[in-house]
Amino acid sequence: MQLMPLSITEYYVRNEYFLSRKITFKNCKKLPHLTVTHTDLFTSRNKIPLYFLILELFLACFPIKKKGKLHLFLKLREIIFMSELNSPHSKGQKISLPDAFARAAQLAAQGKLRQAEKICNDIIVANENFHQAAHLLGQIAFRDQKGKVAAQMTHKAILIDGSIAEYHRDLAEILSVAGKPKDAMIVIERALKINVNDPKSHYIAGIALSALGERPKSIEAYKKAVELNPKFGLAYNNLGSALESSGDVASAKEAYAEAVEINQTHAEAQNNLAAILISEGDVEGATKHLEAAIVARPKFIDPHYNLSTIKKYTDDDVHIVQMEMIAQNTSGLPMDARIRLCFALGKAYEDAGKYEQSFDMYGAANKAKRKTFKYNEERAIETGEEIKSSFDKVYLKGLKKSKKDDPLPIFVVGMPRSGSTLIEQILCSHDDIHGAGEVIFLTQAIQKRCNKFPAGVADLTDADISAISEEYLAQLKALAPGAKRIVDKMPSNFYYVGLIAKIFPGAPIINTARHPLDSCLSNYSRLFNHTMEFAYDLEELGRYYNRYQDLITHWHKVLPKKTLLDVHYEKVVADLEKEARNLIDFVGLDWQDSCLEFYNNKRTVHTASVTQVRQPIYKSSVKRWKKFGTALDPLKKIVCPELM
Repeated sequence: MQLMPLSITEYYVRNEYFLSRKITFKNCKKLPHLTVTHTDLFTSRNKIPLYFLILELFLACFPIKKKGKLHLFLKLREIIFMSELNSPHSKGQKISLPDAFARAAQLAAQGKLRQAEKICNDIIVANENFHQAAHLLGQIAFRDQKGKVAAQMTHKAILIDGSIAEYHRDLAEILSVAGKPKDAMIVIERALKINVNDPKSHYIAGIALSALGERPKSIEAYKKAVELNPKFGLAYNNLGSALESSGDVASAKEAYAEAVEINQTHAEAQNNLAAILISEGDVEGATKHLEAAIVARPKFIDPHYNLSTIKKYTDDDVHIVQMEMIAQNTSGLPMDARIRLCFALGKAYEDAGKYEQSFDMYGAANKAKRKTFKYNEERAIETGEEIKSSFDKVYLKGLKKSKKDDPLPIFVVGMPRSGSTLIEQILCSHDDIHGAGEVIFLTQAIQKRCNKFPAGVADLTDADISAISEEYLAQLKALAPGAKRIVDKMPSNFYYVGLIAKIFPGAPIINTARHPLDSCLSNYSRLFNHTMEFAYDLEELGRYYNRYQDLITHWHKVLPKKTLLDVHYEKVVADLEKEARNLIDFVGLDWQDSCLEFYNNKRTVHTASVTQVRQPIYKSSVKRWKKFGTALDPLKKIVCPELM
């Protein structure tokens, strides 16, 4: 009998790859064409032992039924593997599969993942039903950020033994990280049915529920996790995030503090706690936690960025050096982190007087950010024109304030970064005024009854107008039930000024104005929490500013006098008392000197101007644009062509 040479796809593979070996034997005289195919998982860096090749040859040449052949192959394979483990090369120590797995688990715990992975794969070669090894391989792949392999191996472990809650829990975590929260919830529910007292299962459930928008349920899941394990720092941090998103900032602060207390090197918790302290004006406390976060994880960019927003840099600041070192190699950073780092360096260089370097960083940050989304500027232009057509003098004719009108709302609108936070801070330093910040209540109420703004405005009935008013006021009052006035300072509400005048006749509307170049530069040099699609390209930003200004001009033409007040940032800086008195008079309240000491107001502020409104009036932001010379020429051509 003459056999042709064996054709083998590979003798060995590395790590996570499956090896499909197809061995073909051709007997020219007696044996028919025969193919033996099987798939095993190998990670050995050495060649597959000759034993396996001999075994396959043996099985191929004997007339054993297919099912019996596979059974015999698997059994002989385990025998061969065990003999290999217990050979003289294994240092004279006999070892069982459970002992081999214990060694693999120990190595994995020590961070020696490749060694642990090899042992687990060798175990599966010997016994493919050894589910513990499959599960550990899944965990190793998960740590290596190989989600697909991690899911496959963990699922294999579950198929072998589905009674172990840990396997279901870990698969749910893998699915959640992969962006499949619905699937994760299905799997984690199985884990909780097996073991309802596992704190990590409740933690994973909280992550999936948060991703699904089920915030109250996610809060309960995290609370259960920390109840079962009071030292569960990760759960405390996520609980804080969920609470903060729900508006319970005080409880969120406590949860973050617990996480930090449990582990001082928990960088995310340190950063999150610092963010709340920043909003409260505690710059010193925030700095301490941000620096702790940076020490714990030097390449975690969020604390670097947040620190850059609250400190004033000098040329020899060590933090600039730290960020520059990270910037030398950003290949391991996600894009959003690279963007934040560029914005932070831009701010640092500007403080240090290196304006050319600063603008280079701002430019790189904005260019990268702009690539992450699509912006339909043509539609934005059309919307502006439609608003002017819909809200003409005819539509707004006869607007009169009634005694029945609720005097509660004060609207502050304008370009972002135009001084609106300062104006709100001055107003709410009055005893009768509460600052709500940038709330979206008005947009939500309008969208419920006007499917397409502004085209749908013509179809709004008096009942619709009343319903929008009632819903909006109810949400606003819930923020401060005892307040006589509440400031809504959502800048983009300048689009709704005509409808605001229709819904709330006589409600004071304040437009915060600023030099166009300073206003646009302030947008261009800042990364917004919410995507401001117009803000990341100088020319698009300039055209947006012109459309904003065009609409403000339109409102002044069609609205009754004293409906809309322009407050210029430069005038407020030049004569605070005069402008502050005009503001309080415009909203119909008696003057209080506390409005001049707005920087002593301890309310929480969530905008980019949080540190500025904690200080007395300063003039350094006026004519800031002059520092950057010709770099702003593309913007000047659009908003200030007379300066070219």
